[in-house]
Amino acid sequence: MKKYQKEILKITAGEVLSSLFDLAAPFFEASPLYRKPIKKYLKQLQIEKKQFFNKLNYFKKMGYIKTFVENKEKFLELTPKGFDYLKKFSFDNITIKRPKKWDGKWRIIIFDIKEKLKNNRDTLRWKLLQLGFYQIQKSVYVYSFECTNEITLLTNHLLIADSVLIMIADIIQGEEKIIKFFLDKNILTNSDLAKHIRKQSKKTLKI
Repeated sequence: MKKYQKEILKITAGEVLSSLFDLAAPFFEASPLYRKPIKKYLKQLQIEKKQFFNKLNYFKKMGYIKTFVENKEKFLELTPKGFDYLKKFSFDNITIKRPKKWDGKWRIIIFDIKEKLKNNRDTLRWKLLQLGFYQIQKSVYVYSFECTNEITLLTNHLLIADSVLIMIADIIQGEEKIIKFFLDKNILTNSDLAKHIRKQSKKTLKI
């Protein structure tokens, strides 16, 4: 593969496919295909037409998308091969953005996945650790920031969404270890911790 072709694939994976076909959309649960008018996409992306069509032609050659005309309007359609590629791309690039400030709440992920889906379960554990989650028990993980959308995308990709539960808690018994873990990972800061302590102190006074 030529160098410029590799660059096209690298750029369009995020810029074209991911922005055009949203895997978080419920529609994907019903069908592996998705369509969108080309002119609508160009308007949303605000990308130069020449640049866009160069990328588009490359993805057509790869078999990820195809085009067709309906009622005099040209459409893009994601193929099953493109759908599989985009799922993997989205899975590999899942990240959890840090908000401006921590709300002092814990996001707890609990799962009970059948043995026949062992590989999916192991992949989930690996991905949670990669994202920076703290493992409380074998199938219980915790994170400090909002991550519902990311976990939904992750579990849908692994076909285990029905076996995973997301909870939010103000306090976790023995959370000192958890706080130290997130401080060491630079996920939480001392400023976050100071606010959390003040918040917990106010709750204690009310009780």
